[in-house]
Amino acid sequence: VPLKIWLVVGINGAGKTTTIGKLSHRLASKGHRVLVAAGDTFRAAAGSQLKTWTERAQVDIFEGAGSPSGVAFDAVQKAVADKY
Repeated sequence: VPLKIWLVVGINGAGKTTTIGKLSHRLASKGHRVLVAAGDTFRAAAGSQLKTWTERAQVDIFEGAGSPSGVAFDAVQKAVADKY
């Protein structure tokens, strides 16, 4: 199965983090290996909220530093290298 990348965007409070958590859980329960990248590097609580959801879904999280685009790039590099 080739690598699939999903980008979730939207306004504040739209439910992106919850949706990511639910999608991650569904994919993991079907046997997919999931890596979630914490790309919201501007909002302090974003990473911790996403970490809570990834723990619930029992999937991996990539928390990089720097710009959102840098985090996304590094997360894709990890996903490719680790065969997600």
